[in-house]
Amino acid sequence: MSHLRSATREDNPRLLELFGAVPMQGELVLATQRSPDFFRLYDMQRGDTELWVHEVEEGLDGMGAVLVREGWLEGRPCRVGYLGDLRTRFSARRSRGLARFYGPVLEETAKRQGVDVFLTSVMATNAAALQALVKRKKKREAQPHYALLRRFSAVSVHFTRRRKPRPGRIHVRRATAGDIPAMAAMLDADHRARPFGYRYDQGELEHRLERWPGLSVEGCYLAFDEGRKLVGCTSVWDPDAVKRYRVLAYRGSMRWVKWGYDAMATVLRAPRLPEPGNDFRYFYLCNTSIAGEDPTILRALVEQVYADHHGKGYHFFSLYLDEGDPLNPALEGFFQRRLDFHLYAVTPASAAREHFPTGRTGFEMALA
Repeated sequence: MSHLRSATREDNPRLLELFGAVPMQGELVLATQRSPDFFRLYDMQRGDTELWVHEVEEGLDGMGAVLVREGWLEGRPCRVGYLGDLRTRFSARRSRGLARFYGPVLEETAKRQGVDVFLTSVMATNAAALQALVKRKKKREAQPHYALLRRFSAVSVHFTRRRKPRPGRIHVRRATAGDIPAMAAMLDADHRARPFGYRYDQGELEHRLERWPGLSVEGCYLAFDEGRKLVGCTSVWDPDAVKRYRVLAYRGSMRWVKWGYDAMATVLRAPRLPEPGNDFRYFYLCNTSIAGEDPTILRALVEQVYADHHGKGYHFFSLYLDEGDPLNPALEGFFQRRLDFHLYAVTPASAAREHFPTGRTGFEMALA
């Protein structure tokens, strides 16, 4: 016997075990750790969260989450969904235990929540997930439709040698409480134009500063031009309180990357990459907005963040960049590693949609 049901907080121990036992596959095999409270990552976000689990006699063998928030699409307010935390044990994949519920649940959730489009991200090297979720098959009439929105990279800027920010036309400083309205206004103007942008006009930045553990006003960085106009912003967020990435294995080219990196780190007295079974120490850059997609502005922000956090035990910090992103030159000269992903727009089979606006999306990688 098996059935699909909504998860409750009483499921926390089993959710933590399942989530950690089913890793993200690729050349770098990672298991996400969400202890002690699996639900805390959901609690800190605005909107509605529905967590579904597939239960068999032996316990939980699959799960998936639907998060719904307010957003923007084509310049108009809309409801935006995100599909995440999909995990299935090997036994469930063979029996298609969770898969057979996926289409009908998405159809029902879309209608009930008033959502036309859901976002989801898949690691580019995760062939099994791409085969199971994205590839169209005649026998799966209720299969949701996946439209590729963007190819993007989670870019890890590693802490190696000490660096000082170079003088230039962009001045960067940390924010104060008095800067938050101006930062929120910049993010609002940016996200209104993004497909699936966030509603910073409804207090998104203030909510994050209040509810995200580890995010603070002092961790926000502002960039100003020579006329003292705000032209860029970003925030440093260490997610350790809600999620951590544990290395299970290095495969393929990543074995050579680790060997070379560790040799360099030994010489520079920088943190070596974690051995299998250990966690990365890292943080994200989020709440990022760059006027005119100018890489000089992002460069100034990254240089200041790097200088302020070098030597504090972090392996790296991560930021989002699209394939062919105009901001790519901002990271030239930094030691970086890229994990490639696909960002999809997912629509129910009954309302499949293929085409969406171009441009930078509102997808927040730090929450994925």
